[in-house]
Amino acid sequence: MKKTELFLSIILLLISQTGKSQVANTNISNGLIFDGEPYLAINPTNSQNLVAAWMGIKLSGGLYRIAIKTRASFDGGSTWSTANSLPHFGTGYGSADVSMAFDKNGLLFISYIDYKQAPDSGGIYVARSFDGGLNWDTPSKAFDMYDDANKRPIDRPWLVVDNSNTPNFGTLYITTKPAPWIPAPNRNYYKVSTDSGHSWSAIANIDGGTHLIGNFIAAPMAAPATTQSGNFCTVYPSYVTTQNILPAYYFSYSNNQGQSFSYTTVFAAVPAAGDTNLKNGYQLIAHPADSNKLIFLTPDSQNGDADIVGFHSNDGGQTWSAPVRINDDAVANGKAQDMVWGAYNQQGNLAVTWRDRRNSGTNGFWNAGYDFYYATSADNGQTFSVNQKLSSQLIAFDSIIAENGNDFMSCVYSGDTLSTVWGDTRSGKLNIYFAKTIASTNTSIEINLLNNEVNQFDLFPNPVNDQLTISVSNGLVGKEFSIYDSTGKKILQQKTAANTNTINTSDFVSGIYFIKIDNEINRFVKN
Repeated sequence: MKKTELFLSIILLLISQTGKSQVANTNISNGLIFDGEPYLAINPTNSQNLVAAWMGIKLSGGLYRIAIKTRASFDGGSTWSTANSLPHFGTGYGSADVSMAFDKNGLLFISYIDYKQAPDSGGIYVARSFDGGLNWDTPSKAFDMYDDANKRPIDRPWLVVDNSNTPNFGTLYITTKPAPWIPAPNRNYYKVSTDSGHSWSAIANIDGGTHLIGNFIAAPMAAPATTQSGNFCTVYPSYVTTQNILPAYYFSYSNNQGQSFSYTTVFAAVPAAGDTNLKNGYQLIAHPADSNKLIFLTPDSQNGDADIVGFHSNDGGQTWSAPVRINDDAVANGKAQDMVWGAYNQQGNLAVTWRDRRNSGTNGFWNAGYDFYYATSADNGQTFSVNQKLSSQLIAFDSIIAENGNDFMSCVYSGDTLSTVWGDTRSGKLNIYFAKTIASTNTSIEINLLNNEVNQFDLFPNPVNDQLTISVSNGLVGKEFSIYDSTGKKILQQKTAANTNTINTSDFVSGIYFIKIDNEINRFVKN
C-alpha cells in the first residue's frame, strides 16, 4: 500500500461514525463577522479528501484583519479538521482571493494575496500541503506588489497546475491583474513555476499581438485552465475596435509553459446593460481527459436580466458554441443569476452551480432573496438538466453581499457526488456553507454536525523529541484521546486531565503519528 493511501485510510478510520447529523447545508466557517469567497479542492488520489479555503476576519495583534482559513475533510465532508490560518507577511497586512489546486499525485497548492494599501506593499504567496490540507509549509512569494510598479499586479490571482502526461506535468501557473484601485488602461499577467512554487518566472502579459485588452477595461481578469495535452489556457475580456468592432472574450493557449501564446475568439457582442451590483465573475474549465473539450461559464444579460450561460468547445478552443442558457426559469422574468462556478467529474460530466433569485418576490439585486442552484450536462455543455436547489432555504437579502469579498462560490464533482461551498447571510452574517448532493437524484447526503471551533487542540513542539505537549480548549478537558502510528495501530489512549497535558514520546519510533480527540485530528512527527 502506498504511503498516501495508508495515510488516508488512517484518517478515515479515525473520524468515522461520530457526531450528530443534519441535512443539506453545514456552516463550515462559523465566523463572527465575515467569511467570503470560498474555494473547494478535491484530491485526485482520494475523492474523500476535500479542502475548503476562504477569507475570514480574524483578531490578530489587536487588529481585525482578513486572513485565509482552511479546513480539510477525509470523509467527503462529513467531518472537518480544525481551521488553519495562513500567515501574514507584514504589520497591518490583510489577505484575500484564495485558490487551490491538487496535482495528480495529491500534492496540494494554495495561493492568496497578502498586502496593505497606502503605502502599497505585499504580494501573492503560494504554500504547499503534503498531508491533504491539514498543514501548510512556509509560503513563498510568487508576485510582488511592484513587479509592475505602476499597476500593482496582485488582484484576483488564480492558481492552476498541469496534470497532463506531458513534460509540462507539475508546472504551476498564476494569473492576476492590477489592484482594484488602479484605473484603466490595464492588462493581465501570469507567472510560471516548475519547482512547486518556490521560484517563479518574470512577470509577463497574457494578451498580445492582435488580441490586446485595450484601454477601457479596468479589471481584465484572465480565467485559467490546463489541459491533458499540456496546454496553459485562459479566457479574458477585450475591447479594441481595430481588432474587433465589438467587445470580445479571447481564448489564449500555450503549449510551451507560457513562452508564447496563440489566440481565438470565444464570442463578441454588444454588451447588455446589467446591474453593476451583480457578481460577474467567469470561469474556464478543461475536461479532465479530453483536451479538445472546454467550457467557459459567465453571467450574461442579453435577455434583460442576468442569466448563467456556457460557451463550449469540442476542438481545443479553436471554435466556440453560441451561448447556452443554463438556468431554466422563465426568460426575461427579472430574476438575476450570478456567482457561477463549475466542475467536471472523472467521466467528463459537467456540473454548474450559481446564486439564483427566481424564488424571490423582488426583481433585480436589492432586497431580492436568493438560493443556490445547480445543473448537470453529459454532453460538454450542449444541453443541461433540470435545475435543482443546493440551498436548504431562501436567504433574505443583506446589503453585505454588494460588497467586495463575495464574488465567487466553488464546487467539485466526483462520480455522481457534487460538493459545493458558498457564502450566504442566513445567520445575519456572511458565513461559508457546504452541501453534498447526489447530482442525478438531487439527494442531499446527511453530514455530521461540525464541532464548534472553540473545541480544538494544539501540539508542540512539532516535530517532537522526548516530550509532547497537548494544549486543549476547555470543552476538551476530560475527553479521551488516542494516538495512532502510521500503520493505523493505536499506541496510546487516555484522557486529558487539564488544558495542558504532556506525553512522554522518548520511546516512540521516528515517524508520523496522529492524535484524535472527538472529531478533531492533529498530526505530529517524532524525530
